[in-house]
Amino acid sequence: MFSLLPAFRYGWQKMQKYLWTFLGLTLLLSATDIWGNIRLQNSNIEEIMMMEDAWRLIPSDLILWMSFIMLLVVCINFFVTGAVLSVLRSVPAVEYVQKKLRLFPAYLGLMILKYLAIGIGLLLFIVPGIIIMLGLYFAEYLLIDKEMGVQDALRASWEMTRGFRTGIFFFEVNVFIISYLLSFPQSLWPDTALTYVILALINVVWLPVAWNAAGYIYRFVSENRARRP
Repeated sequence: MFSLLPAFRYGWQKMQKYLWTFLGLTLLLSATDIWGNIRLQNSNIEEIMMMEDAWRLIPSDLILWMSFIMLLVVCINFFVTGAVLSVLRSVPAVEYVQKKLRLFPAYLGLMILKYLAIGIGLLLFIVPGIIIMLGLYFAEYLLIDKEMGVQDALRASWEMTRGFRTGIFFFEVNVFIISYLLSFPQSLWPDTALTYVILALINVVWLPVAWNAAGYIYRFVSENRARRP
């Protein structure tokens, strides 16, 4: 178990020091999120989901588009993870990511397997999915940082997180609550240009804090696991 305060403090410090490193990634993710929200609203997805047999009524082009958005987010996450690890290893982000680009195909394969396992677990009364998510939490970190194979990274993450999954769970809960509270512009001024501008500015600060806090936890867990017999 670990304390979350040092993780968020570390995230805050690194956000200030490496703001320009994460600026492009935060704006790209914000643009993807805004684009996604606008597209879903234009498709009247909320009305569709309230109907009987809603999944059969979702247009096929919308499903393809949603799949593309998810793939885009996964791809951006590769560069986010690389940037976080570059900060941990005190290596310039561009240099570090360029060195790790050859791992991108393996990363995509890992993320497909990871999300598939989580999705199946969530269908099995939710709790198994949460356990799988916590167990595989650092798989992509290990693949990029340690240059492990897909299976080795999944297996190593599962073993590494033993004894730390409760702490990781509370970290994710805190990130979710803070993110929810910071989304207040959507309640005050829904679907306006001002809303999206404010949210993008909030993300520029908050997302690097959360990303680097997760990096801190990865380092803490991996170092403490290495000390154990």
